[in-house]
Amino acid sequence: EMMADGLLIGSADDPATPYLHAAPNGIATHPDLTNPETQAYVQQHLSDMVEVYGMDGWMADFSEWIPFDAQFSDGSDGRDIHNVFPRMWQSQTRTVMDELRPDGDWVMFARAGWPGVQSVSQIHWIGDQEADWNPYDGLPTVVPAMTNLGLSGVPITTHDIAGFSNGPSTKELWQRWTELGAFSPIMRTHEGAEKLDNWSWEKDAETTEHFARFARIHEALAPELSDMAQDAAATSLPLARHMMIEFPNDPEVFNLSDQYMLGATLLVAPVTEEGATTRELYLPEGTWFHVWTGDEYTGPQTLTIDAPIGSPPVFSLGVDRDDLRAIQ
Repeated sequence: EMMADGLLIGSADDPATPYLHAAPNGIATHPDLTNPETQAYVQQHLSDMVEVYGMDGWMADFSEWIPFDAQFSDGSDGRDIHNVFPRMWQSQTRTVMDELRPDGDWVMFARAGWPGVQSVSQIHWIGDQEADWNPYDGLPTVVPAMTNLGLSGVPITTHDIAGFSNGPSTKELWQRWTELGAFSPIMRTHEGAEKLDNWSWEKDAETTEHFARFARIHEALAPELSDMAQDAAATSLPLARHMMIEFPNDPEVFNLSDQYMLGATLLVAPVTEEGATTRELYLPEGTWFHVWTGDEYTGPQTLTIDAPIGSPPVFSLGVDRDDLRAIQ
C-alpha cells in the first residue's frame, strides 16, 4: 500500500522509485516521514494498535538504517535525514499516544537516537549486547552504555537481561545480568537470538527463585525510581548516573566505568566477570552501608568485597537499607 501511494523513501536515481535495501530481516525500506501523508498513514496504524488491539505500548525499534543516498519528498537526502530519523520515527508514537492516552499511561522503548531524542521517546535500551561476558559487547558493556546515555541527556535506560546476540547464554550470566537488571531504571528480560538454547528464568527452580527475588527488589525500588523519573522529566538528570554526577569534586570517580549511582544514594558495582565471587570497587567520601550485610564503611576508600551470586555489591549512602535486605 505504501509503495502504491508513494509513501516510501526514494532511490538515489529516481525519487519516485522506492529505495529497497538490505537489512537484518532481508530486503527492507523505510517510510518517508518528511511526507505528511506518510505520517498520517503510520499514525493511523499505530492508533489501531491501541484502539483495535488494546496495546499499551511497544518497542519502537530500528530507524538507524536510512541510506545516505535515499531521497525524501521534501527534497532532503539520506545525509540530511539519517541522524534525525530516529526522532522522526519515535515521534509518530508520541503523537498518537499523547492524543489517545493523554494521562501518560503508556510506554515506548526505543534503541536508535540522536541528541534531543529524549524529547519524544520515553525509554532507551542500550542495543543488542552479546549473550556473553565479552568486554567489547557483552555484559561488561552495560554500565558504560547506560552511564554514557545518561551523560548524553537520555535519562531512562534499560537493557536485555542476558543479552540478545549470539549465545547461548549460561545460568551464571543470566543470574549476574538479573542482579544488574534489578538495579537499573527498567528491569526487562529478553529471550535472545538463540531463544531455544539460551538460559532463562524458568530453566530450573534456583534460577526462578533468583529472578523472583530480584524482581521483588526492583519492585521495592519503584517509588524511588518514580521520583527520579519525575526529576528527570524536569532536569534530564539520569536515573543511572555516572559517579562524577554525584561526586564532581572527587577525581577518583572520573575514570570509573564499571560502577554507577542509581539515584543519589545507591552505588551499584555489578559483577561482570565470569566465575568471580569478589569485586573491587571505590567508595567516595561518606558513610556507606553494604545493602546485604548492613556493614558500615567510610569513604573514600577502594576495597574488595565478597560478591557471591545473589549478593551483588550495592552500597547505600547515609542510610542502612534493611528494607532491601529483608526481601527474599
